[in-house]
Amino acid sequence: MNNMKKNDNDDFEILRQISKKPDSTQRELSKQLNFSIGKLNYCLKELQKKGLIKIKNFKKNKKKLNYFYLLTPKGVSKKTKLTINFLKNKMTEYDELVNEEHNIIQSDPELKKDINKFGIGHNINAFDEVIEENKTRTKPLFKTIEVNLRRRTVIVDDVLSYHKDKPIPSWIELSIIDVCNRSCSFCPKSDPKVAPDTYQKMQMNLINKLTNELKEINYKGSVVLCGYGEPMLHKDINIICKKLSEVSFVEVVTNGDPLKPKKIRELYLNNVNKLLISMYDGKHQVEKFNKMIKESGVPKDFVILRDRWYDEKKDYGLKLTNRTGTINIGDQEKVGKYKKCFYPSYQFLVDWNGDIFLCPQDWQRRVTMGNMMQEHIFDIWTGKIMEKFRKDLINGKRVDSPCTLCNAEGTVLGKNHANAWAKTYSNRI
Repeated sequence: MNNMKKNDNDDFEILRQISKKPDSTQRELSKQLNFSIGKLNYCLKELQKKGLIKIKNFKKNKKKLNYFYLLTPKGVSKKTKLTINFLKNKMTEYDELVNEEHNIIQSDPELKKDINKFGIGHNINAFDEVIEENKTRTKPLFKTIEVNLRRRTVIVDDVLSYHKDKPIPSWIELSIIDVCNRSCSFCPKSDPKVAPDTYQKMQMNLINKLTNELKEINYKGSVVLCGYGEPMLHKDINIICKKLSEVSFVEVVTNGDPLKPKKIRELYLNNVNKLLISMYDGKHQVEKFNKMIKESGVPKDFVILRDRWYDEKKDYGLKLTNRTGTINIGDQEKVGKYKKCFYPSYQFLVDWNGDIFLCPQDWQRRVTMGNMMQEHIFDIWTGKIMEKFRKDLINGKRVDSPCTLCNAEGTVLGKNHANAWAKTYSNRI
C-alpha cells in the first residue's frame, strides 16, 4: 500500500512538472524532482507504457537527454485524478492541524481569550461567509420574446462575449450530483455499468470558485443545473442557485419527482430564471404540475413543462442521440452523418468534482479538458486540449474519442461562436 502511494506521488510530481514545462531536459527534471537520472528515466518509460505521456526527441538534436514530453489526454485525466487525491490528503492534513490547534486553544484560557479578540486561521470572522437562502426574490425574472420556445437560441446565439480577445462560452451545464431517482431506457443511467449512481455531490467551495471566475471574465450567459443526475436531490440546490445568479441566468432541469409547491417557490425566490420539468409518466402530469405551480404562487412563465412520456416510436419526445456510443435505443442517426460540431465553441459541462468535459453527450466521461479546482476556467476553456477539439470540430473533423462515436448534430446552436473562434484562429496565422 505504501509503495502504491509512493508511486502515485512520483507519477503526480512528474506529470505536474511536464505539464508546466514540456521541453525540460531529463537533467532539469531530475533536479526539479530530486530524482536520480536512472529513477527518472525508469518512471518516464513506465508513464509512456501506460499511455500517459509521449516522448519526442528534438529534431537534429544529438544530445541524448534532450526530449520533448507531452501529456496525452489520458495523462491529463490521470494528473487530474492524482491532483484531487493529493488535495484530499492535504485537506486531511489541514483538518488534523486545525483540530490540534483547537485543542491547544481550548486548553489555554488566556490564548483562547486573545484568539476571540483578534482571530487566527478559521477563527477570523472576516473570512466567514454564511450563505443563506433568499426569503424574497432579489433579481427580476428574465423575460424575452418567445423565451419558452427559443430560450437556448436567445442565450447562445444572441450572447457572444469576449475576454482577452477570445470568445467565452454562453452556456455552462453543471452536474451537481451523481445520482438519479429514475432509470429511463433512453438514458445511460439505465445501465449501472456505464453510469452508476455514485451519490457524489458538488461542494459550495467549487460553486464559489466558479462564480468568482465567471465574474472575472464578465460572463453573460446561462448556467444550467442538469448533467449526470437529478439536481433537485442536492440538499443545497437553493443556495447554489442563489450564488450562481450573481453572475448568470440560472436554469434547473428536473424530472419533477422531488417537487412540491414549496420547493418550486424556493427556487423562484433564490433567483432561478427557468424551471424545466420533464414529464415521463403521461398527460395526467400536466394537470398535476399546473396545480403545483398555481399553489406555489410563481409566475406562469417561470416553469416550462416538457412532454417526455412518448414511446420508442416517437423517440420519447426527445432529440435522441447515442451519447457518444453509449446507447442505441430508438431510431437514431448513423455515426458519421454529421461532421461539424459547435459544442466546444459555446459551452462545456462541469462534473460534481470540477472535471470539465466537452459537452453533455460524453456520458462515459472519456476525456477531461481539465479540472477547475486546479486551473482557472478561462485557462481550461482556452487550453490546448479544448483548442484541439474545437478546431477539429469547427472544420468538420470528428477524429478523436469521444467525438468519433458521436451522432449528435452539434450545429443547431453556436454558429456565431464557431465563426468567432474560426476568425480568432485565422488571425494567428
